[in-house]
Amino acid sequence: MTQTSGDASQLYHELWISFAALLRAYAAAASLAIPGGALEIKDRNDGGLELCTASKSMKILFDSQSGSGRFTTSSAEGFTTASGSFTLSESGTVNLDDSAPRTSLEMDAAAEALIARIL
Repeated sequence: MTQTSGDASQLYHELWISFAALLRAYAAAASLAIPGGALEIKDRNDGGLELCTASKSMKILFDSQSGSGRFTTSSAEGFTTASGSFTLSESGTVNLDDSAPRTSLEMDAAAEALIARIL
């Protein structure tokens, strides 16, 4: 059975909900290691997330039509310090742009890798 683009979009949307929940959980756990626990997690109006510490912020955007997303890490002064992309597969794994070619990570490992970029 083949999926229509609407079915794929719904699947990617559901996968994003799961991935975003993992990102929030890892961010909350990471905040325990930051002095004062100062890691703020905000939902963005465009469906993405924004994570902020005193010295960095990370914006994570996701497109449920394509199953792909982008992240940007910036300094407190607003300078971009890192950026990249990721793709959620229909099987629920994540491909980070900087991981080995054709290497898919489980969602929890990918969430941990992304959150580590803001620490």
